[in-house]
Amino acid sequence: MEFVNRFSNELPELCHHQQPTPLKDPELVVHSHAAAELIDLDSEFMTGEQALGLSAGSLLIDGMQPASTVYAGHQFGGYSPQLGDGRALLLGEVQTAQGDYWELQLKGSGLTPFSRQGDGKAVLRSSIREFLASEAMATLGIATTRALSLSVGSGLVQRERFEKEAMLLRMAPSHIRFGHFEYLYYQQQTQPLKRLVDFCLAHYFSDCLSAENPVLAMLEQVVDSTAFMIAKWQAEGFCHGVMNTDNMSILGLTIDYGPYGFLDDYNPSHICNHSDHYGRYAFNQQPAVGLWNLQRLAQALSDYVPSAKSEPLWLRYQQKINEHYQSLMLNKLGFSQWQDSDEQLVGLLLKVMAEQKADYHQSLRALAQPIDRLTKQLAEPWQAWLKLYAERSQQNGLDEQQRILTVKQHVPLYVLRNYLAQQVIEQAEDGSYAQLRQLHQVLNNPFTEQADAQHFAEPPPAWGKCLEISCSS
Repeated sequence: MEFVNRFSNELPELCHHQQPTPLKDPELVVHSHAAAELIDLDSEFMTGEQALGLSAGSLLIDGMQPASTVYAGHQFGGYSPQLGDGRALLLGEVQTAQGDYWELQLKGSGLTPFSRQGDGKAVLRSSIREFLASEAMATLGIATTRALSLSVGSGLVQRERFEKEAMLLRMAPSHIRFGHFEYLYYQQQTQPLKRLVDFCLAHYFSDCLSAENPVLAMLEQVVDSTAFMIAKWQAEGFCHGVMNTDNMSILGLTIDYGPYGFLDDYNPSHICNHSDHYGRYAFNQQPAVGLWNLQRLAQALSDYVPSAKSEPLWLRYQQKINEHYQSLMLNKLGFSQWQDSDEQLVGLLLKVMAEQKADYHQSLRALAQPIDRLTKQLAEPWQAWLKLYAERSQQNGLDEQQRILTVKQHVPLYVLRNYLAQQVIEQAEDGSYAQLRQLHQVLNNPFTEQADAQHFAEPPPAWGKCLEISCSS
C-alpha cells in the first residue's frame, strides 16, 4: 500500500500530528474481507502480522502521517466550539488500483489534544458494536464508513467498570464532518475555511466546479446524499442516537456508531440513547434533525451561499427524503410502481404495527409468502390492512411469485439487533470470538436464509427489548 496525505498536507490548521498509542499484547479479533477488497488487500495480508500491527497501532507503513483533526459541532442543539478526534488518528489515504482514495483511521489510538476529559482509548464493547454496524449497514445498502479490522489488547480501560482496551481500523473516502466547516466558520478563519471548501470541491465534488456557484452545487449534493441516507435509516428501522453536526458526514455517510439500534417492536418515537432525555434524536425525529443539521452547515457556508440561495434546498431535502422513502417502502411491500394510495397503505401498516407492538422487520418479512396464507396467520387487527394490501397487489405489475421475491430481496431476514450484539460482546469479553465472527458472516448476506443461522433471525427475548445503550466507549 502506498499512502498519501492530502487532508493533512492541504489543511494543516485542522491537524495535529502524533503517534498512536499501541495496544498491549494485541490480538486481531475480526476483519472484514469485503472492506479489505475495497483497498486491494487479500486474506493472506489480513491474517498476517502486518495487519495486526496496523490494527493495533504498532505499525506505520511508509507514507503514513498520523494526525488527529479538530472540529466543532452542535451537540443536542447547543454549539460546542471545539471538539475533534479525541481518540482517533487519520493515518493517511491509500489509492486503489481503480484510482479510488480511501482514508484509514484508527479509533482508540490514545490521547490527542482534543480528548477533553477522555483517555483516548476505546473498549472492546463499543468497538464490536461499531465493527458490526459498519459492515451490516453496508450490506443493507446504507451509505456508511467501513470497518477493516478490530483488535483487542490486554490493558484495561475504566468506564462504568473496567473493560478490555480495543482498537478499530476504519475506512471512508473521507471523514470530513459538518463540524469541520463550523469550527473554521465560527473561529472566523476565513482563509482556512476557503481551503477546506476548495479541498472538498477538488477531491469530492469536482463535477460542481463548472457550476455558476460551485459551493451551492456542492451543498445541493450534500442535501441529496443526506436525504437518501436518512430515508434508508427510516426504511430499515435504524436509529443513530447521536445526530450532532459533528457526527454528520459531508459525503452523506453514516458515521460514529455509538448508542445506535435497529427497531424491534415498532415504536415511531423510540429513543435508543439513554442520555437523550428529551427525545431529540428519537427515530421519528431523524428526518427533521437531518434538515436542521444541513441548515447549520449552510450557515457555515454562508459566505459562499447566501440564505436566499440555500432556502430552496430545504424544500428539496423534504421532497428527496420522501421520494427515497416511498421507493424503498415500495420494494419492501413487493410492488413495482408507487401509487398515490400507497402512502395511506404504508401509514396504516405502521399504525397497526405500533398499536400491536409488532416487530418491524418480521412484520415486513412476513409479506414474503402468499397472501391467502397470511390471511390465515394474522390476527384480527391486521385483517383490514391485509384486505387493502391484497386489493393493491391485484394492481401490481408483478405476479405473486415476483412480489414475494421482491420482498425477500429488500427485507432482511437477519438484523443487527441490540440483544445479538450484547450476546457476542459478553462472549468476546470472556475471550471467545467465534459467535462474533459468525454473526458478522451472517450479516454479510442478510436477505438469504443461511444454514445454522436460525437463532440470529429470532425476535428478541424480553430482556433484549429494553437494553439501554450509552455514548460511553
